[in-house]
Order: sequence, then structure tokens, then C-alpha cells
Amino acid sequence: MRGLEGHVPRQHEIQRFAKNQVQASNFTDGESLKKMRANRAKDVRSGFLRAWKAYKKYAFGADEINPLTLEPLTTRNGWGATLIDALDTIHIMGLEDEFKDAAEKVKAINFDKNDGEPSKVFETNIRYIGGLISAYELSNDRMFLKQATALADIMLEAFDTPTGIPWQMWDVQTGTGSSESGPSTMNNLAEIGTYQLEFFRLSQLTGDPIYHKAAQRVYDVILDQNEPKKGTPYAVAGLYPIFVNINTGKFLAGKPNLGGGSDSFYEYLIKTWALSGFQLQRCLDMWNESLKGIKKYIVSRGSDKRMYMGIGDDEGLDSISDTFTAFFPGTLALAARLLDDSETMELAHKLLLSSYNTFSRMPTHIGPENFGFLPDGDDDSDLLNSQKAEIKKYGFYLDRPYYLMRPEVIESIFYFYRITGDEKYADWIWEIWQGIKANCEVDGGFAGLRDVRLGREGGLIGKQESFVFAETFKYIYLAFTEPNVISLDDYIFSTEGHPFKRSIPFNGTF
Repeated sequence: MRGLEGHVPRQHEIQRFAKNQVQASNFTDGESLKKMRANRAKDVRSGFLRAWKAYKKYAFGADEINPLTLEPLTTRNGWGATLIDALDTIHIMGLEDEFKDAAEKVKAINFDKNDGEPSKVFETNIRYIGGLISAYELSNDRMFLKQATALADIMLEAFDTPTGIPWQMWDVQTGTGSSESGPSTMNNLAEIGTYQLEFFRLSQLTGDPIYHKAAQRVYDVILDQNEPKKGTPYAVAGLYPIFVNINTGKFLAGKPNLGGGSDSFYEYLIKTWALSGFQLQRCLDMWNESLKGIKKYIVSRGSDKRMYMGIGDDEGLDSISDTFTAFFPGTLALAARLLDDSETMELAHKLLLSSYNTFSRMPTHIGPENFGFLPDGDDDSDLLNSQKAEIKKYGFYLDRPYYLMRPEVIESIFYFYRITGDEKYADWIWEIWQGIKANCEVDGGFAGLRDVRLGREGGLIGKQESFVFAETFKYIYLAFTEPNVISLDDYIFSTEGHPFKRSIPFNGTF
């Protein structure tokens, strides 16, 4: 797995992959069902508008609004994270006046100035650059592309390290890098491997390969500098440790998993390959290698006979999981359709059932941030009595019982709805949306829950991140539109839920 552009694509396979349809062709079309879908879409759109109008009234142009106190918050350098992250959702929902007002705000942003705090490069890419690229593709307004390019040019400076692996944090005013925990040269897998999709597309749109080369350089280095070896942090080929030294490219520590700190690295392998028209062969090769390790060491059957995703390598499994891992069933299903792989689709479905179960078993129909499970056949003597009781009741126990409006479970259900055409998945999303409205909606938008077992009575959290508008609302809404709206055969979603067109051709050069 060497070389900047990856392995040479196999042309006969590209032709075969191009024929594989992702979305189902058998959606039910009865008039009563169409009417119900339209009413549900309208309800979700209205919920979005209520939250957006609160943001617009009290915090327009700020990164976030505290939905409880109505205070504007600066959390992503003051450039307007919610404003930009929400652009494509606003456009998809047909909110023309809101889109026009937002575009005027975006046009005035100067990315050379910020709130004085270092930028988290990964978040800047997925929320800002990705949001701007998608807004451009949907609207054809070149202002968005101009702003995306301006910000990407600034963030490229963070890749100026001995290896080309980016700093985790970058101060745009002083031109200095750091890590989230201070001056160390450590970064994590997700935050070095989640540029490839946006930077590939930006190189396509601008004709400048510099962005794509910077993102692909990350793969060059980690593959050149690390060989899997038993007894080291990198023990299983394709199962990468979480932490890496950006000066050497060497993995440091962190047991492999599909949760926070790792998740989107794996997601972007298969999605960047697909977005390239199946040309970037190395991405597919890396995905296939990783998937072998994931199936063997990360996926585990629980005591309730459901299939879960834990933290694992050849030395064993830690049976703890977080809501971030719930992206994987949807991404796995997408990969299965792209590759026409029925065995992988079956596994994706099993993983979806356990992810959905963490929501459906709660009285609020909303799931926790973190949870644990008991591997099938394991002894439960190390568990607390309360954990044993919850495993008996739910099949899992709640480790961090709060909910911050995260989208991953909804996202994976959305994929299954669009891929299978089975209306039960849309019904699952509707059930979750009812739980969100009942428990999270407040005057300032949608707040988090302190305990999904208790709902509002357990207390609310004054947090409404930009991804609520970029992902959570988008995936809920698209479950009830006509299936050809942002079809999975026409678009690839970024990790932040920004759709990029699959129709832009790529012949291996820019």
C-alpha cells in the first residue's frame, strides 16, 4: 500500500462497481403512505425552523446558541459553525429566504481572524469546509467555494510538519500548532484521517491537487512508518491505534475501536473511494484490510445474542461502546451495496439492531452517550449489581446516560431505509423524532438530556451543537422526503452529513 495516489485501480472492477445500485427501487407508493410521509417531512421541517429562528433571533452568526439561556456561544472560533453547518439542510428543505440570509452572513466572514483560540483542524474541516463545499454544489453560488478555498488554504498550514500529518490544533493568527492537551505532538486517528473526502472534492472543484495530496500524504506516512507486530500498539493489520506522533508518524497507544477518536478514519476509506468514481484503489484496499480486523476483533456477540462493537485487538475485547460507533452499520451497509456484498450487509443489519436497541429500549426512545455489554459466555462477576440489572432489562447497561442530540443511530437507520425501501426503518426514525420533540425541545431549540431513562425530569443540558442542524435534522427529514431527494446513488455524505455529488468525474488527475 504505497504511493500518493494509491494502488492502480482495476478497470474491469470499476465498470462492475459502477453498475451497483445503492438505493432500493421498491419503495411503497400508495397515496395514503405518500401523504403520511409528506406530513412527517413537514413536521420535521417545522421543528427545524423553530430551532433555526431561535438561533437567528438570538445568536445569528455565532457558533452556537445555548438553547436554555438563549446566549450566543463561541465554540468554533467565532466563524459561525451553526450558520455554515446548516446551509445544505436549509437548501434541501427549500427554505429559500433563510438560505439567502445565511449566505449574506457567510459572505462577510473573514477566516484570517478568530476569537483568539486555536482552531481544531478536524472540526474546522468537517463543519466549515465541508459545509461550504456542499452549499456550493447544491446552490452553484461560487461565493461558498471561494470561502471554502480560503479557509482550506489557512488550514493547510497545519499540515506543515516533519511528516505532513497535521497538528490537532492550529492558531490562525500566530501560525502555531499544538494538541488539544497542550504543546505535545500527538493527534488521533480520526483527526488525521478525516480530510480525504473534503480535500479530494476541493481539488476537483479548484483543479489544484494540493489539498488531495496533503490528505493522502497521511496514508503514505502511517503505512510507511508502521508495520503490524504482535505485542505492540499496532498488532493487527488494518486495526489502527488511536494516537499517533505527528513528527514521526508512529502509532503511540490506544486500543482500536470504531468510536470517538477513530470512527471517521474508517468511514472515509470507503467513502473517498466511492466519491473518486472507484479510482482511489488504495482507499478500498485499506478498507478491506480494516474490515477483516473489525469482524474478527471489534464485533462481538452480547449475552442478549445481539452483535455489538467494542474496543479490541488480538489481546482481547473491552465490552464498552459509545454512540459514535453507531455510524458504522450505515457505512457498512453503504459499502455492502457499493461492493455487492451480501455477507457484509447481513452483518451491518445485525449491528444496526443493537444500535437501535439502545434507543428503542429507553422510555424516551433516545439512547445514551456510552453503554456497556456483556460478551456472550463471559462471567458477570466484575459488573456492578446495577449494571447486571440493566443488562437483564435492556441487554446492555448505561455508562454515560446523557444524550446530546447526536445523529449516528438515526444516520444508520436512514441508510437502511434508503437501501432496503422498508418502511419500518422510517417508522423507527419517526419514533425517535417523537422522543426528541417530547424530551429535548425548548424555546431556544433542542437541548440535551442528562439521563435518557428519565427524560426532561432528569434535567436538560444547555448544549446544541452545529451538527444538530447539519446531521440530526437532515437525516430525520430525508427519511420522509421522496427517495430521490439526495439519493444515495447520486451523493456521498461526509461524516458531518454534508452531501457531495457522485457525478463529478475523476480520471486520476486534477
